[in-house]
Amino acid sequence: MKTTFNADLSNPAITMLVCICKGVSDRRITEEIRRGACTLRQIQDGCEAGTDCKCCVRQIRQMLASSGPARQSASESR
Repeated sequence: MKTTFNADLSNPAITMLVCICKGVSDRRITEEIRRGACTLRQIQDGCEAGTDCKCCVRQIRQMLASSGPARQSASESR
């Protein structure tokens, strides 16, 4: 069974722990994306998510892929 993670970057009230090893939430990863991170390496450098057991790497990549419109709107507002 394939599970897909859909990040709702517009709803800050919902929080989920994405990286259990480092204790990094989806909010923290979303903040890194809004600051301009667009690769897994940039997320790892910014908040250490996905640097230990790597079980969350797929979710982080899905968040990056689904955040294209959020990154675009954030860059337009600068």
